[in-house]
Amino acid sequence: MPPIASVRRELYYAHSPENGGAPVHARYIGAGLRREERVSFERHDDWRVDYQARASDDNGRSWSEWAPITGEFPSTDGFSMEEMPFACCYDPVSGRSLQMLFQRIAVGKGMEAIERFWETGEQTFFDHNFWQVSADDERSWGEPRLLRYEAGPDFDPERRGDAVFLRRNLMYGSYSVVPTRQGTVVYPAAEVPMEITDRGQKEKVRGMLCFIGRWGPQEQTYDWGISEPIRVPLRVSGRGLEEPTIAELRDGRLLLVIRGSTHMMPGDWKGKVENGGHKWMSLSADGGRTWSPVTDLRYDTGEPFYSPGAYAMLLRHQQSGRLLCFLNISPSPTSGDRPRYPLYLAEVDESVPAIKKETLTVVEDRHPTDTPDIQFSNFSLLEDRETGDVELYMTRFGEREDWRMADSYRYTIRLL
Repeated sequence: MPPIASVRRELYYAHSPENGGAPVHARYIGAGLRREERVSFERHDDWRVDYQARASDDNGRSWSEWAPITGEFPSTDGFSMEEMPFACCYDPVSGRSLQMLFQRIAVGKGMEAIERFWETGEQTFFDHNFWQVSADDERSWGEPRLLRYEAGPDFDPERRGDAVFLRRNLMYGSYSVVPTRQGTVVYPAAEVPMEITDRGQKEKVRGMLCFIGRWGPQEQTYDWGISEPIRVPLRVSGRGLEEPTIAELRDGRLLLVIRGSTHMMPGDWKGKVENGGHKWMSLSADGGRTWSPVTDLRYDTGEPFYSPGAYAMLLRHQQSGRLLCFLNISPSPTSGDRPRYPLYLAEVDESVPAIKKETLTVVEDRHPTDTPDIQFSNFSLLEDRETGDVELYMTRFGEREDWRMADSYRYTIRLL
């Protein structure tokens, strides 16, 4: 099968021997050619520090100096914290940028809390999401407001360890928020604690909710509605539904592509996941309020395929109108989060929807010098608004024996 794109790779941001890998996130600000890049350092798995940002008003030809956003938040009363933007979009209805902020509060030191969680399943950190708006192309932001699906207190920075706040409105969130033709914005939030009855047994699972925002011109704010729950039993995905990506299809339906896992969390149900690892999907025909039963994402031939526990990204290519999907596909059943290679680009058949098998194009694959744990999974995307080229920014964690010593690369992808 001929590729549907050419791919050019270049070193973009080298790792720091002292601080480790430096993931880069690139995106547009507003509706013009203003860009932003953010970089942070990952010394410990899933815990980043020293966020910096720079901006360009001429589509990346020239840049401001790197400026710190946050360092490492100091611990308060035995609780540490990290906070970062997760998703952002320009909403043409409000004429504003909408940003979703992720906050994680950990008991003790963040990296130690995460290690305890993966070892024991004990809830050692608590995740929440906030939203905020900007009316001046993100030169300033309004106050962050908590996303809620249940009653509970607001975040109080003076009482970071408030037990009621910590255990209410828990969610990990996602990396995409989409404006719709219905005049709303839809944000899928994952890892929401839920219960489900499966085969007569009650289970605690990590499901999803979609937040549906509508701008009120008189109130000058968003009013948020909440979708019905989206969830699967543990035998389908042992860690629940994670890191969804969302897109609006040509016919107005909304598509979710969702990460799952064949592994269980420590302390969870002792059964077994009954599949070899897939990407999951769900559809909404009413603007995100209700969703179809979760099924595995397939090829347009009807064939299933295997995919590890890693996120996918959907991108509507504005110049061609094609809906693109970037994801890991494996030739055999996966185990948990591995293997996270190769990374493919493919076009989505929006009538089904499904992955057009004949369009599969390798973006990156394991090189002979890479370790077996190489990851092509944590990346950001944008389409150059002048050239139509897709730019993918990815840190190749696992390219060296010390996984943290990983460089960030830019992949320029030109559709053929």
